[in-house]
Amino acid sequence: MGAWGTAIFSDDTAADVRDEFRDHIGDGLSPEIATSRLTKEYASSLKDSDEAPAFWLGLAAAQWNLGRLLPEVLANALQVIDDGTDLRRLDENKPAQRQRKAVLEQLRSKLLAPQPACKRVPKRYRQTNTWKNGQVIGYRLANGQLCLFRIIGQHSDNGGSSPIAELIDWLGTEIPLRDCVEFLPIRHHRYANGTKGVSQFLLGNTSAREFPHSRVIETDYSLKPAQHPGGFTVFLWRYLDSALCEYFDIGH
Repeated sequence: MGAWGTAIFSDDTAADVRDEFRDHIGDGLSPEIATSRLTKEYASSLKDSDEAPAFWLGLAAAQWNLGRLLPEVLANALQVIDDGTDLRRLDENKPAQRQRKAVLEQLRSKLLAPQPACKRVPKRYRQTNTWKNGQVIGYRLANGQLCLFRIIGQHSDNGGSSPIAELIDWLGTEIPLRDCVEFLPIRHHRYANGTKGVSQFLLGNTSAREFPHSRVIETDYSLKPAQHPGGFTVFLWRYLDSALCEYFDIGH
């Protein structure tokens, strides 16, 4: 965790707490339950002299902005502002400390002012899939050709779970037999100087309607991946054809 400026949310902890609180409210939780979950999740941060102030300041600002500031959160944030604990980490940077102090005073005034009305928070879309490691997935390109991915892992975060895949070096029109796929190599992107570039990619979408159901074929083939997840590039489903063309020279 770290900070990159003097604004309240120019801090990893404060920004993460804000986003997670919004997600909890969007999921239908009450401010009380959302706050309880966050304090449990950030229990170790609340014991840290740098992260604890950022937690309470970020949470208080986020709750006020949504019209859901709880008295206990307000009390903790005001204590942080009044006792100067948040400023100690800037003792060796006096200009930044002065700027941060001004930011905290502005936040104090804001938190003590009447809150806005409760704002509706839409539920965050979270990607899900049931694909297993090693599973082979067919994808019909816009030009009618069929390519094959092999799932090598899953990446999970607040946005859900997204598959990480490698591209099998094959093109055709119909799903081949398993024995024909088993020993095929994977396809690598190469940079202009000949060095290897992209060899694995996360398949993501930002809404359910972006997933191309009519073009995806799930097989029951389970084949050992050629690589472990790591250093992947993100391909969004809605731009997948152009990404495969750019990086792997297929789909013209």
